[in-house]
Amino acid sequence: MNDTSQPAKVVGLYSFPKSGNTWLRAIIAGATGMPMGPGVMQKYVTDTHFGKVMENPWAFQGKDWYFYKSHHATLLAEDDGQPLHTDKVVQIYRHPLDVFCSYLNFVSKNVSPKAGKSLPFQFDKVEDLTPEQMEELFGIFLEHATLVPQNRAFGSVFDHFANFTKLGETMPVHILRYEDLYDDFEGSVMGMCDFLGLENIDINSVYRTSDRRTKQNGKFFWKRQKDNYRNFLNDDQIARFKAKWAPEMRAMGYDAD
Repeated sequence: MNDTSQPAKVVGLYSFPKSGNTWLRAIIAGATGMPMGPGVMQKYVTDTHFGKVMENPWAFQGKDWYFYKSHHATLLAEDDGQPLHTDKVVQIYRHPLDVFCSYLNFVSKNVSPKAGKSLPFQFDKVEDLTPEQMEELFGIFLEHATLVPQNRAFGSVFDHFANFTKLGETMPVHILRYEDLYDDFEGSVMGMCDFLGLENIDINSVYRTSDRRTKQNGKFFWKRQKDNYRNFLNDDQIARFKAKWAPEMRAMGYDAD
């Protein structure tokens, strides 16, 4: 804890699953000087699905910070039954079809032998899916913009973007696009740091440490790249998705033609 009188800051890092939140958490850890090591991310950039937010503050630049990650499609109002007040939100989003492919990896046996039990069938890895299997899974995502429509708390990839864009009308919300982070790491990170009030950040150190932290996630992290969906989906599937979700795609800044 700090010995200053400045109030603690609570920052929520929100995203639809597989949209870059692991990378975002690693960037926050690097920007605020958190040490490397097992358990550090969960302790100080808490995944709310596995721990409580208001337990371990991180002292940086004269104040205590509570960072947390959530895949919920709306702002959390409580933490483990206690009221939760969030001061600022950073939301990261990604091309929906890259989200789809990354999510397929997440629910494959490549990540966990028990993965994918909520899907019509289990599979070893994305690269092994037959065209028929890919079409069946793609059909779910095409219809719902999620592979698990029964999970209403997480909603769809488009729910996330729309909800946090709307939330930005009433509280401080910084929306970050994965592809912009990929193309312009320095500009994207510095913009986020300015929004949070983090000063004198060593961007080269942030890049190095965030890269090391994400590599520690191994198979869970899979591929940090953009337009990866073109390696797994055919032109017809891509066109069908764009046609169905054209207004939503354009709102997110993606080509829908």
